[in-house]
Amino acid sequence: MKHLRSVPQSIAYGLSYAGAFTYLQFVALKAFAQFGGEIPEIPGTATGGANQTRESVVRVINFALGFLALVAVVFVIVGGIRILTAGGNEENVTKGRKTIVYAIIGLVVIFFARVIVGFFTNELADQF
Repeated sequence: MKHLRSVPQSIAYGLSYAGAFTYLQFVALKAFAQFGGEIPEIPGTATGGANQTRESVVRVINFALGFLALVAVVFVIVGGIRILTAGGNEENVTKGRKTIVYAIIGLVVIFFARVIVGFFTNELADQF
């Protein structure tokens, strides 16, 4: 009987984390959309050279941050699965919760890293 009571609780925990994650995902997508445009050129510089290098570096950074965000989302899913399959074992539920919390912290760090990259990309273009 103990397992029958823990399954609905596990499903409730999983759904509550999924709802919070979906909200965070929509907020992050709106914020990421602000920095998805073209990288502005720095006036007074030659075509190619520094601008081309800067564009390449920004693209590599954005690709790496996107990949890390994908990995964090996978860890949120793994944490949810761990909670749902805990079967009443509090240790596995705790591990699942920690996995989800750390993955969400990672998503927040990735979000701020992308905001910082976008900010400096736009500010450096305005300075020169």
